[in-house]
Amino acid sequence: MNFKPEQLESFLQNLGNKVKCVIVFGNNEGQIATLQKKCAEAVCGSTDDAFRYVALEMEQISKEGSEIYAEYYAQSLMGGRRAVIIKNGDNNLAPIIKDIVPKTNSENVLIIASTTLNTRSSLITWAKERDDVIIVGCYEGREDDIASATENMLKSKGLRADVPTLQLLCARLSPDSKLNQSEIDKLAIYMDGREQVTADDVRAAVSDVAGANMEDLCYFVAGGEILKAGRMFDRLIKQGEDAPTLIRQISYHFSKLLDCVAQAEQGSSLEEAIRNLRPPLMFYRKRTFMKQLTIWNRERLLSALKLLYDTERDCKTTNIPAEQTASYALLRLTGAAQKWLNKR
Repeated sequence: MNFKPEQLESFLQNLGNKVKCVIVFGNNEGQIATLQKKCAEAVCGSTDDAFRYVALEMEQISKEGSEIYAEYYAQSLMGGRRAVIIKNGDNNLAPIIKDIVPKTNSENVLIIASTTLNTRSSLITWAKERDDVIIVGCYEGREDDIASATENMLKSKGLRADVPTLQLLCARLSPDSKLNQSEIDKLAIYMDGREQVTADDVRAAVSDVAGANMEDLCYFVAGGEILKAGRMFDRLIKQGEDAPTLIRQISYHFSKLLDCVAQAEQGSSLEEAIRNLRPPLMFYRKRTFMKQLTIWNRERLLSALKLLYDTERDCKTTNIPAEQTASYALLRLTGAAQKWLNKR
């Protein structure tokens, strides 16, 4: 069964025993982590229940998949269905899942989270044809699509906004369209008959329902904001994000900085290099990003990326505390950025 993310959330409210496996895949790591957690909670009630919830990293799984079989067929000492999470899954799982699902009488549920699987992967192709397996593709929405959806909601309320205001509004909304609609409803009441929405109106009436996000963490780290980076890291971890995912996202941010530095070395201005980024930066990020380009030169960026790559590897190594390892690496980077910023 092929579901959209919003369809899955509705389906999870009444998850029957027929579903044996859920595969959440795509390039939207934040949404994948969120849906993975919601799937587990629909099965076992709470991810804090050690009897009914277990998470395996792909690197922990042998070719034969004995670890998956053991966890999937295990029974909770306290009773109830178990959620067996497989993080960073890949197509090597295909023969294991294809063997387990058709044969099992277990009520437990496998939940696979993956950023490497795609619609052409054999596991996904196989799962599409089964009514006991759910697949959900999670992809980063294009900015124009997001803006279009928000603009349509505004129009339905008789409101309009210029491009900068619309971008600010989109930045404060979330992937949850129902939640977004309630925020637009609040905005319409606040406008009290006025049609042209301003940035001040958005700040006054629209909650930042996007909440803590990875992009904020990236900017805090690269900008040398130690306290904010630490608080954001802790907040994201508490919301269910895992350390390797956060490190990978920060690596992506530093790679964008390096790309701009490389373009500048080839003769482009920093403004031109930023304009060439794809996807483009939101307007309210450009000044901060430009400031970071004055802090991080090629040598520093290459060192930072090596540290991040090594940290992600260590986070995925058994018996190494991932959150503490990631936190220490981010503290080193943020501290270095702050030191260089103070020397300018």
